Amino acid sequence: MITTLVWGVGLILLLEGIVYLAAPSLVEGVLKIVAKMSIQQRRMLGASMALAGSSMLFIVKFFS
Repeated sequence: MITTLVWGVGLILLLEGIVYLAAPSLVEGVLKIVAKMSIQQRRMLGASMALAGSSMLFIVKFFS
């Protein structure tokens, strides 16, 4: 369980690092857009991302 959690966090860090390496100006643009959003919109975005991520993990676990 802990190994899987550490593996998942490492994968997230790897992917985010690649994005910052490949397109730092794109990240700045996205951050500016998010900064203009209301707190409620940010919460909905976070909830949507969490739901999408957990759905992906469930599908991978269910079909493997």
